[in-house]
Amino acid sequence: MMHKRLFLSALFLNLLFVSCESETTDPEPDEPLVETELLGTWNYVAYVDDDGEEPATDCEQNQTLTFEEDGVFRFTYYDDSEGPCEKTQDSQGTWEFVSDAVIKTDYTYGDYVDQDKFEVGFEISGNTLTLYLDEGEGEYQERYEKQ
Repeated sequence: MMHKRLFLSALFLNLLFVSCESETTDPEPDEPLVETELLGTWNYVAYVDDDGEEPATDCEQNQTLTFEEDGVFRFTYYDDSEGPCEKTQDSQGTWEFVSDAVIKTDYTYGDYVDQDKFEVGFEISGNTLTLYLDEGEGEYQERYEKQ
């Protein structure tokens, strides 16, 4: 179930990062700094919901989320539920910075392309990225640490 949520979270995140028109053309002074902090590769470390925090397994810690400067988003998923730890998914999409706490994405996985745009809340504290997600089954968080 957690792997399915993680996959759906990545899908949701990708959909959130794509495009959004801003009502103003002047960015707020702190937006470029936060956007720059988001760039790079992040390793999955925990899932958090109302029941508490579930740390990533050794296998899940291989999962990465990468935000590139050109607006490309990549997600690599690992799973060991049916045997040894294996990479089971490489997906990508596009992302767009909406504000200092929100990104938008679209998502592609194999032949599947989801053009819906989703907004995902996020927070960066030190080297920890927290994503705030709600896919209709209740709010939860995913935490990542920067490589």
